[in-house]
Amino acid sequence: KLKNLALMIMILLLLILIFWIMLCEVKTLNLVETLLAADQSTILAAETATYEVKRLSKLLDCKFELTLQAIPARRYGEIQTSAIAGKGKKQNVDLYKLQIMTAVAGVVSPDFNNPELLKKFSAVTPKELMEKLFNAGEISAIADKISALSGFDEEETKEATEEVKN
Repeated sequence: KLKNLALMIMILLLLILIFWIMLCEVKTLNLVETLLAADQSTILAAETATYEVKRLSKLLDCKFELTLQAIPARRYGEIQTSAIAGKGKKQNVDLYKLQIMTAVAGVVSPDFNNPELLKKFSAVTPKELMEKLFNAGEISAIADKISALSGFDEEETKEATEEVKN
């Protein structure tokens, strides 16, 4: 009787395993079908959000809102790589460079490439203009929001930033 019970349990476990494998295959197939049926522009559209720079809103007496956009993975990687200084075990992350380049890449409005705006503030590049307009805390907050839009958890980003600072 014990042998029959063990055999039945093994057969039952085998059937469960086969059912689970079939279910996974169906689920994968359904995801492929879902992606094939989906609107490509909707899936590939970068996520956006607005961010108010309260200090500038107060100074200018109007709502100073930036439109932020997620940064594509490849570009985000390039920004991260460009912020690493040193070689071998003596590598350091230039946190400021990481944050300002994230802000430059992720702010889509207003257009910091506008020649009149650059001229008005005697800036040659959008990076220079942002450095003149925003204080360090604002640049950090803008970069954090863009990182979150790009798929990084805001809490994880803040924790990583603190680790780099220490």
